[in-house]
Amino acid sequence: MQQFSYEAITGDGQKKSGSMSAEDSAAVVAVLATQGFTATSVTEEKADDEKEKRKSGSPAPGATMSIADRIKEMDADVPDDLSKIKIKAEDLMIFTRQLATMVDAGLPIDMALETLADQARSDVFKIVLFSMLGEIRGGNRISEAVKKFPRIFPDIYVSMVRAAEASGQLGTILNQLAGYMEAAAKIKQKVKAAMTYPVIATCMISVVAGILILVVVPQFAKMFELVKGDLPLPTVIVLALSNFMRGHFMIFMLIVVSVIVSFVMILRTKKGAFCFDAFKLKVPVFGPLFRQVAVAKFARTLSTLLSSGVPILDALQIVKRAAGNAVIAQAVHESIASVSGGSGLAEVFEKKPVFPPMLIKMISVGEKTGQLDNLLGKLADFYDERVNAAVEGLTAMIEPLLIGVLGVVVGGIVIAIFFPMIKITQSMGG
Repeated sequence: MQQFSYEAITGDGQKKSGSMSAEDSAAVVAVLATQGFTATSVTEEKADDEKEKRKSGSPAPGATMSIADRIKEMDADVPDDLSKIKIKAEDLMIFTRQLATMVDAGLPIDMALETLADQARSDVFKIVLFSMLGEIRGGNRISEAVKKFPRIFPDIYVSMVRAAEASGQLGTILNQLAGYMEAAAKIKQKVKAAMTYPVIATCMISVVAGILILVVVPQFAKMFELVKGDLPLPTVIVLALSNFMRGHFMIFMLIVVSVIVSFVMILRTKKGAFCFDAFKLKVPVFGPLFRQVAVAKFARTLSTLLSSGVPILDALQIVKRAAGNAVIAQAVHESIASVSGGSGLAEVFEKKPVFPPMLIKMISVGEKTGQLDNLLGKLADFYDERVNAAVEGLTAMIEPLLIGVLGVVVGGIVIAIFFPMIKITQSMGG
């Protein structure tokens, strides 16, 4: 048996420090967890002043440099205000899964964070993790440390970590959070893949049509002057479009850029974002996909929060901010007052047409059985499967549709060019 010094905290911020005999540090973490404490630091006692070194942010046993020195030696271009730092969603997802694994293995939080900081690929994220490590070794709670970086750790992250501290189930809830992030990333990637093909195809169609209009059509314009009589209407239209684009190219580009900038500016307004999100839910072909994605995200977020012990009203506030769709966010916002007044969630959502009947029925059953979080999780899985099927169906449908559009656009221009050519050939033959 070895003697270990430890520091730990509870969800309400109570701190505890002391020492105990155990086989290893993992055993100390396990004992503290049974007492409702989350271990922030566990150190094998080798010297009387070891504990003071750890509290002050000095290097752990075997380390050669303090946290402050490690941050100073990094040559990373980061803002003075660390709260403005952002990282890739993938990096946060990997970090959460690794942290959950280490906590489950019995590593104290400070040791796990130090290990992950050393392994981080991004210098910016290294600084964030070392800063968090300094906060925790200074006696702050984990939720307080992550809250200092709002552009990295969203509301759902902070709330779940806070709930984990209160319940003493940090490893379990971190695993739930990692699973939530992985599921959200998978769905996002599916939708991105579904949207990428039509966007690229549309750009290619525009480029091909532009080359034909600006380069090819003018080459035939002089030949068309040989045609006796009026030109066919398609040819007249194509020639007029070509002349306008060649003679007023900068004006044309200015109009295109103005339309794009105006659209972006409108989307940044509250009303514009709401109208666009409402349009996305109703647009043909893609509308059902966007609706399923929104409902899946709503159900999974609410399920994850409730299963972590976050109160229903706090969970709804977080879901509102993380909805990803202004229509659903407004529906949730309007429902919070009714739920706080004692109304059931299913009863309130039934009055909101944005929520499908299946979601309302599952919430109703979950409220009656006390299994709301589990049923919402199953519903999210169901909608995830529907999203996968919808993406595969859309991919199979969009490909021939875009080929048809390409044929109509390019073929129309080519036909408009060759109509007069045929007439010229006939007149020369006569």
